[in-house]
Amino acid sequence: MLKRLLVLTAAFSVLTGGVAGSTTVIPPTFDALVAGAGTIFVGEVIGQRAAWEATAHGRIIVTYVTFRVEDVWKGAAGAVTQLEFLGGTIGNRRMEVVGMPVFRIGQRDVLFVSSTVRAVSPLVGFMHGRMRIERDVMTGLDRVRTYDGRSLGSVAQVGARAPASLASITPMRLSDLAAAVRVRLTTYRAR
Repeated sequence: MLKRLLVLTAAFSVLTGGVAGSTTVIPPTFDALVAGAGTIFVGEVIGQRAAWEATAHGRIIVTYVTFRVEDVWKGAAGAVTQLEFLGGTIGNRRMEVVGMPVFRIGQRDVLFVSSTVRAVSPLVGFMHGRMRIERDVMTGLDRVRTYDGRSLGSVAQVGARAPASLASITPMRLSDLAAAVRVRLTTYRAR
């Protein structure tokens, strides 16, 4: 098992031209997320499956994550859409990409999907192109968090260094994020 994982890690390193264990991504600003996305949508994870895929360098594992699309803010997406991510688990074989988003059935996210074809991650800014949605049990409002669950108080915090204390930050409302995306899109069209 360990030997197979090492072989897969080495294969990934060759495929990407770098060291697989060192995924370094410069966090994009909010403007960069919006501008870099071909599609931005709100979706709920309804399925996922891992599969082997043949490449010129051998076989790799990819994971297909299926979303029920609730709302599209930019671009086009059907009622159901599927995204492909490098890595995953098939039986006792696992290929892990450090920093790759992990999705769970029932989770809701805002996804900034790149128009780049065959990328390691289809999201703009790798993991940064995913914002988690959580329902506030007290108010019933949908709130937005970063890909790793940190509170996101405003779009100005996207791509910025995290403040020392996030406990006091109330996550922004999903409706406020949608409005901010639409304002940016209107600004881009006006140029």
